[in-house]
Amino acid sequence: MSKNTLRFAESAIVGGRLGTARIRGEIASAAAHLESPALPPLAPELASMVGDARAVHRQLGRMGGGKMNKSEAAYAQYLEALKSVGKVLWFRFEGIKLRLADNTFYTPDFAVIVASGALELHEFKGFMEEDANVKLKAAAAQYPFAFRLVRKAKGGGFDVREV
Repeated sequence: MSKNTLRFAESAIVGGRLGTARIRGEIASAAAHLESPALPPLAPELASMVGDARAVHRQLGRMGGGKMNKSEAAYAQYLEALKSVGKVLWFRFEGIKLRLADNTFYTPDFAVIVASGALELHEFKGFMEEDANVKLKAAAAQYPFAFRLVRKAKGGGFDVREV
């Protein structure tokens, strides 16, 4: 065998196509299947599991990276007001990602630099799931920042508490 001969494993070649061409074909096939108007209905067992929209929302997690929900957007406006009077110097939504362990990360909702120059990490929660609570406490134990839990206050405004 010469130096310039390429060798590929059998599993890399499917239907005479190699690598990217094979993957492109598989993606096109899956996309065509998803666009098909004749998708089968959900089985009754699955339909009953998807019934509660709030449960599905909690299972799927938050809206996606970089997108605020309405409560977070309201809190961002509140931080902007504090910034205009000098109590907050800077803030950013999902601006910092902290490593807690192998393959485990925590991204606080807001990184905030207050007037004293200290960096605070604010987590806005309407409802606290157990895994979010554990991550928040683990991050507070591992990192030298002030962690704050933010919730809507009953009479309006926000309740900000140190973790």
